[in-house]
This record gives sequence, C-alpha cells and structure tokens, in this order.
Amino acid sequence: MSNQTLIPGAGAGSMLESVLLDDARSVRVGAVHRIGYHEAIVLTHDRWKQDAGGLPQFSFLLATARDVTAAGFDDDEVLLLRVEGTAPLAMESDLLAVREESLRNALAEANDPKPSVVLDMDLDPFTKNRVSYTGLRCKILGTFYEDHVDGQKVLEFGSDVDNFYATSTYRVLKPIRDGLSEIASYLKPAPGTPLELVRIGTVRYSSTRRRAKIFGEAAAEVRVNIHDFIGHKTGMFGMTRMGKSNTMKTVVARTQAVSQRRVASGERPVGQLIIDPQGEYANPNMQDGTEIAAIGAAHVVIYKFGGQTGASNVRPLGINFFDPAQLDFAKAMIAATLADGSADYIRAFVNADLQGDAAAGESSEESFKRRVHAGRGRLMLYGALAKADFPIPQHDAKNPSRPYRVWVTMRASVADAILKDIPGALTKASKGPDVGIHRTHIVAVCEWLAEKAEAGDFIAYPDDAKQQKEFKGGLDSIFSGDAFKSTLPIFTQANGGRFVSGYTKLKPLRSFHEATATADFRDDIYTELVRGRIVIVDLHLGPQVVTRELSERLAGHLIAKQTDVFTGGTDAPPDIQIVLEEAHNLFGRERYKDDYDVWVRLAKEASKLNIGLIYATQEVSGVAHQVLANTKNWVVAHLNNTTELRELGKFYDFSEFAEAIIASEDRGYVRLKTMSSPYIVPVQIDRYGIDLVNEARAAAGDPPLTPTGGSGHSTLGSPVNGSSAPDGMPPRSSDGASGNGRQR
Repeated sequence: MSNQTLIPGAGAGSMLESVLLDDARSVRVGAVHRIGYHEAIVLTHDRWKQDAGGLPQFSFLLATARDVTAAGFDDDEVLLLRVEGTAPLAMESDLLAVREESLRNALAEANDPKPSVVLDMDLDPFTKNRVSYTGLRCKILGTFYEDHVDGQKVLEFGSDVDNFYATSTYRVLKPIRDGLSEIASYLKPAPGTPLELVRIGTVRYSSTRRRAKIFGEAAAEVRVNIHDFIGHKTGMFGMTRMGKSNTMKTVVARTQAVSQRRVASGERPVGQLIIDPQGEYANPNMQDGTEIAAIGAAHVVIYKFGGQTGASNVRPLGINFFDPAQLDFAKAMIAATLADGSADYIRAFVNADLQGDAAAGESSEESFKRRVHAGRGRLMLYGALAKADFPIPQHDAKNPSRPYRVWVTMRASVADAILKDIPGALTKASKGPDVGIHRTHIVAVCEWLAEKAEAGDFIAYPDDAKQQKEFKGGLDSIFSGDAFKSTLPIFTQANGGRFVSGYTKLKPLRSFHEATATADFRDDIYTELVRGRIVIVDLHLGPQVVTRELSERLAGHLIAKQTDVFTGGTDAPPDIQIVLEEAHNLFGRERYKDDYDVWVRLAKEASKLNIGLIYATQEVSGVAHQVLANTKNWVVAHLNNTTELRELGKFYDFSEFAEAIIASEDRGYVRLKTMSSPYIVPVQIDRYGIDLVNEARAAAGDPPLTPTGGSGHSTLGSPVNGSSAPDGMPPRSSDGASGNGRQR
C-alpha cells in the first residue's frame, strides 16, 4: 500500500484531525446507516442530538471511516454532508407501533395526564432507547482530503465522492465552534485569484436560534474572499428590508479597504459607483447608525441635487442646460420628461438635431447649414428654459471671464431689425454673420422671432425693397429649419392653433440644472472612480423619469470611457464596481434582447471592461437568464412566492432551500454562494456599522470615528471598542486575515 498512500504521514495528528475532527471542533451525533455517491442516511439518537445542541435542517455534518490504528488503511478523507430531512429506518414501523401503544396507555390510564406522565411513558429502558433512534437524509456535498500544493500540506475539497465502503462504520460528527467556522468559510479560489478573507457574518441554520446561541453555534463566523466580488457579478436577491442593502454596504466598505491597501503597495485602486435611489448610502439612518459617506470626505464623493459646492465632497448633480457642450445630456433629460406625451411637436423635438455636428460624407456647405439650424433651435430651447424659470448662467462656460451669450447665425438685416425693436439685445461678431444674444434679452428675442413666425407676413424695411427682401429671406431661413420648428411650440405653448403644455413640462428639471457647471459631471465622476473614490449618486430627490435617464446616461458614459481604454491597447481599464438597485428593471428578459440598451451592454461587456456589478432585486424571474448564468456570487434572502423560487432553483442547489427561504422572514438571514466557495452556506449577515467604516478608514491611514450617542452620526475620536452586532453576536473581526483550512 505504500505506493497508494495519499498523503505521507497522514493519520493521527493530520490536518483532517486538527482542523475538522478534533474534539474541540466536532461532536459525534451518529453513524452512517446507508451510503451512496450522492446521499447518506445517518442513524442518530435523541441523546446525541441533545448533547450536540440540536440537528436543525441544513446542518453541516462530517462522516469518516478513518481508522488511524488500522495498518495500511487509506481512507484519509472526510465526507461533508448536509441534512436535508428525515429518513425511515428499517425497524421504524415496529418501534412506532410500540411508541403509539405506550402513548395510548399513558393518556387513557392516567386520571390527570400531565405532560410529565405522557413524557415518562411506561416503556422499559431497552425499548425507550430503541425508539430514540431516528434517521436523517443527508446530501453528500463532497470530500475533504489532504494534498500538497507548492510544497505545503493543504486541506482540499472535491465536490463529489470517489469511493465509499459498504462494510465500514462511518462515524458522523457535527462540526462546532472553530470547526464549523472552517467549513462555512472554506474557499477554493480559481488559479491566479487573490485571496483575502474577511468576515461577513455567522452560521445560521434556522430561524429558531435558542440552541444555537446556548451552544455557541451562533458565534461561528463565516469568512469570504473579498476578491470574489471585485470585477464580477454579484446578485442580491430578496424582498424589501431583508438586508440586501446592508450586505452591499459591507462589500463596499471591505472593497474600499482593499483599494487603499492596493494604493499603499503601489497598485491601482478600485473605484466604486453607487447609484443610490433612496439616499441610504449617502445619509445616516437608524438601521445602520452610520453611512458609507462616513468613510471620509477624502474617499467618498457625493453627487446630489442641489449639492453645495462649498462642501469638500458634496457636489451638485446637475448640468448646465445652457451650455452647448452639455446639450446632448440636457436634451436626453428633456426628451425623457416629454416622453409621456404623444403630441407631434414632442416627437419632432425628440428627433430634432440641436447639436449640429457634421455628418459623414456631407459637404462643407451642408455641414454649415446643419450647424446654423441647430444653433437657432437651441436659441428657442434656451428661451423656453428661461420661461420655465431656469437660472441663466452669468458667464460663458468655456471662458468664465466673458458674460454669457447665446450665439446664433442670422443675416445682418434681421439682426438690425431686432436691435431696432429691442435695443442692446445682441452683439454682432467682429467677423461673419454670428450674433451673441445677451442673457437678459433671450426671452425677448425669442418672443420677437415667434411673433414674426406666427404673423407670416412681416415688413421691417418698407422704404427699401432690397433690404426688405433680404430681411424676409433671413427670417424664412430661420423659420424653415427643423430645429427651430421643433422647439418653437415648446416656447410658445401653441401648436397648430392649439394650446400645449410646452415649457411648463420642463419645470421639474430645474433641480437638475446647475448654471455654474462648466463640464458634464459624468466626466468628473469617471475621474473620481479612476482615482479609487467611492462615488455616490444620490437620486432620491429627483423625478423618476429623469433619474432613470440620468442613470442610463451615466452608465453609458462609463462604458464608453472604459471601452476607450480597452481598445487603446496600452493599458487595462481601471477596476470599477457599480452598485445597482431594482435590477429586474434594468436586466429584464425583454430588455435583454436589445443589444444597444445601456444596461444590457453593461451586463454583457462588464467583465472585459473590468467592471464589477453588485445588483439587487426582488424578482429573480425578472432578470435575464444570461445575467443570472454569469452571476458569480449569490446572496439570497427571503422571497415570498414560488415563482421566484422556481427560477432560483435552476442555479446551484438553491432548490433544496426553497421552503426555508419562503418561510423565514428574518432580516439578514441569507443563503450565500460565492465564487470561491464550493457550496451554499446559510449565513446571518453582520450589520453594517461603525466598525466597518473604521476598517476602511484604517486602511487609508485615517483616524477612527466614534458614535455620538444615538444621533446616528459619527465623529472623529478614539477607537470604537466592541461595537455591537445583531442577535447577541460578538463584534466582527476587522483584520481580514483570520485563518482558514486552506493555507497557502
């Protein structure tokens, strides 16, 4: 047998013994009654179950036929089992008949059948012991064994069984304390994947936790490889208020700590973009007592509506609607606001070219006409915005030393006529036909043009036929442009002789307008992400139709920037994580058919662009199968209907947990499957709080925060000692390096 020895020196004192089978790490609960390649029936006893603190459904068990005293015995491996339910035993029907008869006698013969009388049934000790045996149906998850990797002895795991013995007695043990933690935290990272263990919660087998707390099972921590979440898709599934956002915040804080350690070692950081529809990441709340933003102004940038630029890390989430360079985004937001209308003028505006960029293959004359007509359309749009009470910028966005003007092209005869009726309204360019309309006269000039367009017959030079003809030709040129015609009804609130809402529909967009913005905030956000910042886009105050458009434009901009780097060929795109809520609205099956949809592109191209996605949803069935199939990490909390459970059951062996998932509504109680973990682990996720904030701050070399009473805020101060955790659990470790059976 020497040539068949799996591990030289295995046996007593081996890693299997020290990590899994030691008396301090496991307790015997029975033996294997029947075994196959996929399932084992375990024989156990009431006394063993009591001594082990109970055997709830989904408990991990260990089975081994190892006999270290038998010469040449080669079974240096341990099977990992999971309790699925009960199983009938061969003599169980006879024993149940005896038990039934004893119960009948106890109830019938006692005048006062107290519980003690019924429990102490008139059974002889031998029979009572016999009826105390029960069978457990267990799924075999795989095999632990020892191996040599890079010259070191390690604990390996195979997700199957390569042999079993019919004649051997398999001892069955329940892992406890550190042994349970080792199993729940066991990882098999893919080759080349960095390994950094961080605590995410504790083992939780069931909703009822009385025995788990008494026997210390509730304190068995679960650790994950934080690098599983960086650059990969992570799905958070569950109903509202079941802990999805809490888990997201935990991952974000841990990732920030990794990013800071990367910077310290001279590597590129990880940027994180959080699209925050409820404002819970940017602001403190009673649930967490703190917020992601507490990690520090040097590391977290918040974009929000009405954000004060005076705050070092709070910036306005807005664009300058009057800046031609930001017009594409502004027009998209306007179009989204008008999209609920079916009027022809709205459709015309949506299709109008207000940018005026040259098209491929057109002549210089055609390009000039395109630019001229786009400028005139912009003028009328700016007039509509001014009438909707949008503040007009004081200074030019490109050159702040110059006052703001709207530059358009018009004939001199038209410009002179405007100046005659509205003195000081505009300034002529030193060369060419362009004129700059002063900010205080934009509405007046637009009204002048609208009146002339409505009149149809206008005379400005009655004594000069040639000048009058030139004037009329100039106005006809303005009025004939599609861009002008598409924006005119929005300014005048008239279309085909009928009243329309026009500019009043633009008023909800005022909170998105920032008159002092000199550049598209999307560029600023990308720059911050490349620097390794956490960027929170706080959308909770914006109208939904506009925030949806804003989110899509932001995601599209990010894809474009990362693609430019990817196709440049000189460097890999920077690592960026995106946190998304309501993913069923973004990655829906019907939507996934559109290859040009920004969210579909993000889902398909994220991996190659070094973009990691953490998405949350209440509807597994609402997410396209292609997205689910490429999701590496699964965090599954309570779901409330069988439709979602059927869809979930298509992945890994989540179907085994279906009944428990629909029954348990405990917040933070999840079934966790990560990329490096070979099996699903039931976990009570730690509550996000000040200790995780301080862990991220410590990685950056910043001083810790300490809570200030019950205000929910944090301040600089001494380190937090023993911050609380839910369900009586001890404070989580923040060193991120606690041990694991897989030591390399």
